[in-house]
Amino acid sequence: MTQINVVIVEDSDLARFELRSLLNEFDNINIVGEAIDVTSAKKVIEMHNPELVFMDIDLPGGTAFDILASLTVVPKLIFTTAFDRFALQAFEHNTVDYLLKPIKQARLKKALGKLNITSEESEVNTAPPTSQPLNMAQSFFVKDGEQCQLIQVKDVSYIEALGNYSRIHYGDKVITHSASLSSIETKLDPNYFFKISRSCIVQLSCITHIEPWVSGGYQITLHNGAILEVSRRQATKFKQQLLL
Repeated sequence: MTQINVVIVEDSDLARFELRSLLNEFDNINIVGEAIDVTSAKKVIEMHNPELVFMDIDLPGGTAFDILASLTVVPKLIFTTAFDRFALQAFEHNTVDYLLKPIKQARLKKALGKLNITSEESEVNTAPPTSQPLNMAQSFFVKDGEQCQLIQVKDVSYIEALGNYSRIHYGDKVITHSASLSSIETKLDPNYFFKISRSCIVQLSCITHIEPWVSGGYQITLHNGAILEVSRRQATKFKQQLLL
């Protein structure tokens, strides 16, 4: 069994004790260090180079994201906080999961089950970690101004470019996201999401109707009634993707 070296970043003594007790139930978890603020967290993470960090978001001296911005290599992360409004979206970080306090053992087990850490990663961790596409069962955080929303990948119907930002359509809601469409594209599974034009990505399973359109493209209708155009440039790939 591959041992996973873990650092806990948490300013509450009680919260650290509770998380440490929960993690002690897992034979492959090896807690190598703890930190209580931004300054000590950076030092502990750089010293131990762990595969995984449990990190509260609101910390003395700043936030978890101040720590991440200062690191050369960002380890896998599980955010732990009592307030989801402090969470930045997971697209921009090597996030495994996000846990609300108080943390339950069953929920912690589910989060650890999402890890994809091999013995090779444990032995050679000088290179930046490669991120896997988000699967349809995962969720991610999107920051819109001072608010954050937790969105399930499966609920996203399409995403539009908005300059250097993007607009995410999910369920019956729309939210503006601070990441560009191209950066989001790298996080999505191409088996489920397709870039129909330079300015739009669509979840393929949300398409209910397709018809030929001008200049060799297609017009598609989604289950929520949205009507979008597949560009001529993308039409051939789109046809192959759906075996039309």
